[in-house]
Amino acid sequence: MKQGTFSLLLILLLAITSVAESTLLNYEHRVKRAAEQIERIKADRDYDEEGIPYIRRLLPKTEDIQVEDRKVTVDNEWLWTLLDAYTKEQGQQERVKLLNEAGGRLNALDEHLKQAEAKPSVAPEVGDERERLREILTRSEYQPKEETFIGRYVKKALAMIRDAIAKVWAALGKLLRLVFGAGTAGGVIPNLIVVGVIAIALIIAIRMISRIKPRKRRAKKRIVLGEEVEADATPRDLAESALAAARAGDFRSAIRKLYVSLLYELSERRLIELDESLTNHEYLALVSRHRSLVPPMSHLTDRFDYVWYGMFPSSQEDFSDCLARYHEAMQNAQTLSEQKASA
Repeated sequence: MKQGTFSLLLILLLAITSVAESTLLNYEHRVKRAAEQIERIKADRDYDEEGIPYIRRLLPKTEDIQVEDRKVTVDNEWLWTLLDAYTKEQGQQERVKLLNEAGGRLNALDEHLKQAEAKPSVAPEVGDERERLREILTRSEYQPKEETFIGRYVKKALAMIRDAIAKVWAALGKLLRLVFGAGTAGGVIPNLIVVGVIAIALIIAIRMISRIKPRKRRAKKRIVLGEEVEADATPRDLAESALAAARAGDFRSAIRKLYVSLLYELSERRLIELDESLTNHEYLALVSRHRSLVPPMSHLTDRFDYVWYGMFPSSQEDFSDCLARYHEAMQNAQTLSEQKASA
């Protein structure tokens, strides 16, 4: 009886869920929950075994949602692709980067959906937010990334190397069986011979390499918020790049470069440490212990979220406002640095 009651409740729950899933508001709630699950996985590595299947249940690969009097087909496959890459990746830094990308894009999508749900319908010619929903959800940012030519080439090269190693190992095993007999192929003497041959080969290879004139190694680039920056770049260089982007009319990139320039300045003044795995909000949390930096940094973080992750257009006025907050933060950082040096 209890089992039958439980089954009935489960069927009713699924029926209610299927209805709710057809609404824009319910989809926004599930996107928000998925973003929260990403943050929980980042905080607790062991939770991914439970969290990732839950995220997949929250956001299936494709689904239809009701937007007023029409249905919009949503493709969540970009998220599944990131989660698949996360489960296969072994390096911790790369895993964190994948989580940051998934979380950032989910938060940006959530903001779009909130505005689409909250904004009242207006005539399409003045910019109906609901009319923009289809365009938002079909952007390349929310589509799975195709494997690049280089990626396919690297996979093919690795497979060839593995095959070559397997063939050499098999040939060496046959040689050992011929010389020492089948029963002694895994004995001490054959193993010593193998080790000796490998050691001689390594010594020869090292000597050959040492004769080659070493090339001057280029300084390694740094990655801040997903953007590659030259290792010898300075905050001034980044600020000039931001001004150049603004003069060219690319205000989104200008605000991004301005934000990265500020992070570099704070790092050089030893107020924070740069880490390619950190998000903009995690940098803001690091700055929170310096009260004078919080207001301008918080404003810049919000604008960065809005125009970059949110994919919203920006303007000269918006950039000018961010530039004023940037100078305020730079001045406060200099004051803090001087106080720290004199303490």
